[in-house]
Amino acid sequence: MFALPLESKQALIQWLNPCLPTCIALYRRLQFGHFTPGSRLFSSVDLTILTHGKVPSSPWIVAFVDRTCRPETEVWIAASWEHDTPADDSWLPQADDLVRSLLKEISKAEIIPQASSPITGSDKSTSLPADTNGNGSVDRDQYEKHLTNEKVVLLGAVHSSTVAILKRLGLLDSSFVGSDIPYQKYIFDLRNDVVPRSLPPGFVYGKVDPKDYGLVKSRTQIPRQDRTLRKLPSVAIYHEQGGSTASTPIAWGFLGLDASLTTLHVEKDYRGLGLAKSLSLKLFSDDMGAYWQHNPSDEERYAHADVATDNSSSQGT
Repeated sequence: MFALPLESKQALIQWLNPCLPTCIALYRRLQFGHFTPGSRLFSSVDLTILTHGKVPSSPWIVAFVDRTCRPETEVWIAASWEHDTPADDSWLPQADDLVRSLLKEISKAEIIPQASSPITGSDKSTSLPADTNGNGSVDRDQYEKHLTNEKVVLLGAVHSSTVAILKRLGLLDSSFVGSDIPYQKYIFDLRNDVVPRSLPPGFVYGKVDPKDYGLVKSRTQIPRQDRTLRKLPSVAIYHEQGGSTASTPIAWGFLGLDASLTTLHVEKDYRGLGLAKSLSLKLFSDDMGAYWQHNPSDEERYAHADVATDNSSSQGT
């Protein structure tokens, strides 16, 4: 397993491009940047091969690791078998070895003080309101438990074929995973220009103000920290009445560190108006272009979201 310099991210992005959209989570995370002193790139393929555009015929795996993100997602992975699964099982032993080797390297990654510091009062919220329109498969307490246990690392948007390997190797801790309910990956084709929708009368678009992060976090069962939310593109919808705009949003959404559509929420009294779809289109229209501005090929023009299979409201959106 090779530790790649962070400066090689562009070469890695170019090398992963043919694997889109399968590898979109890792691909977008690399594009987003915002690396920290604790960020790491690991690859089973030598960088000299990557830079010359040679695709190995044997199984490979690459990962971005940033343990300063704890207790949120710390690792994004892409592997050859996710994009092009061999017809037989002859690849499985080598894939097992690659995953085992990668996790061994991740376990050695330094956890800087920021990552192990306590959650602040602003970040900490253990009670779940009745008005979440997400799924019930995630327990916030598990995330705080994760923060205090440095031996646990949270992998995000893991392909089902790699999950199967992790399970077979006994590397998943069920007390931290949350549940066995899988997530579906939704891919949005943005090769045609995305046009945001006009809002119904009485509503206006805006951004999420940091003063409202507490409200945002109280409406999601997947904890977000203020330091993360400050980095993310956002769109909010505000109610407008009598010529004045309310100071508190009634709907909001973000693009995550991997550019996934995330933390999408509409307050209960305003559901059924199509506001979630409007938010999504507005985010795609305003912020996704930054990801392909330097490479405007059709292969780049995808967005994505991860939705739990028991989350019927988000699936409908």
